[in-house]
Amino acid sequence: MSDRFDRKGFVVTGGTRGIGRKVVLAAAAEGAEVVFCGRAESAATGAEVESAVRAAGGRAWFVPADIAAEDDVERLFDVAGEVLPSIDVVVNNAGVARDALLVRATLADWNEVIGVNLRGPFLTCRRAVGEMLTQDGGGRIVNVASFTANGLVGAAGYAASKSALLSLTRSVAKEYGRRGIACNAVVPGFVDTDMTRDYDPAAKARLAKLSPHNRFGRPEEVADAILFLASAEASFVTGDAVYVSGAVRDVPRLTP
Repeated sequence: MSDRFDRKGFVVTGGTRGIGRKVVLAAAAEGAEVVFCGRAESAATGAEVESAVRAAGGRAWFVPADIAAEDDVERLFDVAGEVLPSIDVVVNNAGVARDALLVRATLADWNEVIGVNLRGPFLTCRRAVGEMLTQDGGGRIVNVASFTANGLVGAAGYAASKSALLSLTRSVAKEYGRRGIACNAVVPGFVDTDMTRDYDPAAKARLAKLSPHNRFGRPEEVADAILFLASAEASFVTGDAVYVSGAVRDVPRLTP
């Protein structure tokens, strides 16, 4: 195990699968103590991640929480405050997509996407900053945005939430940078996660060709960028967006 994050306390939302799972496992492998959450129905998967971390000699705690709900976010941080030595790094990774062309999109889907992808990070950042202001060392917040912030056919709600998340990131960085709190975003492109696994194979192959690597990104590649932003190595990086998109910045549509 590395000691880059020795005795550092991490809070990771959406930590049971995909990018978030890789962040939990990698941070713990580098000495961090991690509290992570997922919705209640992911409790079994959360227990698996906990066990994997502990089997490798690390420490992690799963908390069932819906980050769109204020009470759940408060409870998540209450648990973190009890078990972690401090709250040094917060990673806003939880997200949902409900893709549809605008005229077919429902208000319920819009509200769910905005709730998880934007209200959730607002609630998490607000509580995180409150905790970090009481700590001598400040802290680091990393928000997981998306290249769809540039706009994407069939994903207006998702794109809007991720664009707003980039603005939230810059605002937090400007408000609290003088207090030792850094806030940055990673901007993934197409990544092999549950969100993209059900894409039509032919469409997925065409999308992969948009990158010179001719493939989708891997969750661990995004996790590596997140851990860089969480580390002392990124001491002068705040209010910034680090793309992990394989050179893909825009795409006309998800389907032919």
